Amino acid sequence: MIALRTLLVKLPGAILAVILFAGLLWKTGGEAADAGSRKKIVLIAGKKSHGPEGNRIHDYPWSVKLLKVMFEHSKVKENVSVEYYRNGWPSNETSLETADTIVVISDGRDGDQHSEAPYLESDERVRFVARQMKRGCGLVTFHFSTFAPDQYAEQVLSWTGGYFDWETDGKRQWYSAITTMDTNVVIASPEHPVARGVQAFKMREEFYYNIRFSPGDNRLRPLLIVPGLPGREPDGKVVAWAREREDGGRGFGTTCGHFYDNWQNENFRKLILNAIAWTAHVEIPKGGIEARYYERPEIEAELPRSQALR
Repeated sequence: MIALRTLLVKLPGAILAVILFAGLLWKTGGEAADAGSRKKIVLIAGKKSHGPEGNRIHDYPWSVKLLKVMFEHSKVKENVSVEYYRNGWPSNETSLETADTIVVISDGRDGDQHSEAPYLESDERVRFVARQMKRGCGLVTFHFSTFAPDQYAEQVLSWTGGYFDWETDGKRQWYSAITTMDTNVVIASPEHPVARGVQAFKMREEFYYNIRFSPGDNRLRPLLIVPGLPGREPDGKVVAWAREREDGGRGFGTTCGHFYDNWQNENFRKLILNAIAWTAHVEIPKGGIEARYYERPEIEAELPRSQALR
């Protein structure tokens, strides 16, 4: 190191300037390359439903803010960039056109009740999402956003692998079902990257089950099963799943997420973080993506309101 300093001092000023400038370009280029190689995660929160703000049920805006903070304090923080939107689909879709995965945490339509999940709000919206899927973008649906009409069954089954089917012959007659339980949850496919580091756990949840899957879909992997659910065979007890599409894109869905307090469950957090990262083609660490739970004052300190996009 001393010899190098001596050499640099003895070099003519012009040559030294060129060397230092080249070094600056190399450093800057390296940082730009690192930033450019990050996978872009876009989190979309629907409007708060099921009661007032703070009741910790269907707390979509808080969930996306928590996810952003957790990712930014995890071991994969250098591999991802995370944006979040509140109150539904972004008014400017440009950012979604460069997303590596889109996460939708929102209500869904149930017959004539509530609104369609944002990614299914119109034929035009579905066509836009289809274009993103075609280029390899991932898609994650969470709890109520797993609801989908039969009109878009083909698309949703391709994109994520399954959906809550509330419709029979155009009427609100559920194929799927709902129940709230405090029960054991087991890992159905422990070899899958999304399951890395995740152990069987217990949780109180409003589980949706008897999800509509395509029979014989060999690209689908069940991830979480609730043995205590009265689901029909062979897949009625599945409450989280993943699908790797023919085009290389990846999808994930879970019917969990009713109670905000379940984010305090280490295994649930890890599963969701793993799943989002996996759909963005981020390499999942051997022990999974670990991040602690953050209370709301901590989240507010981390994320000024100006970071919320629309």
